[in-house]
Amino acid sequence: MIIYNSSKNTLIADDVKVAKNFITRSIGLLSKKDLKTNEALIIKPCSAVHTFFMKFNIDVLYIDKNNKVLSIFENVSSSKILPINFRCAYVIELKAQNIKNKISINDVLKLKD
Repeated sequence: MIIYNSSKNTLIADDVKVAKNFITRSIGLLSKKDLKTNEALIIKPCSAVHTFFMKFNIDVLYIDKNNKVLSIFENVSSSKILPINFRCAYVIELKAQNIKNKISINDVLKLKD
């Protein structure tokens, strides 16, 4: 799967995994030592995340049901709890500092298989 920012005509990630059941959503990126710049994890459904026990920093996007970016959290370190957003349909986690100048609030993303 790929994530494409249709508002800016920019590829965000082309190696995207989806965590959509209780186990994969609970594990998230905890089993990883790092992410490549082209990797991302979509957690669906999701309205908030934490970074307890993470081994690396991440960028986090909160996305609504229309694939619009609601919130952006950059370079989130371990042991943080991000705020709950009940309008959020899913969350995208990416390598830290990977979204700079690629994504803004209200951008619309496209997910393609």
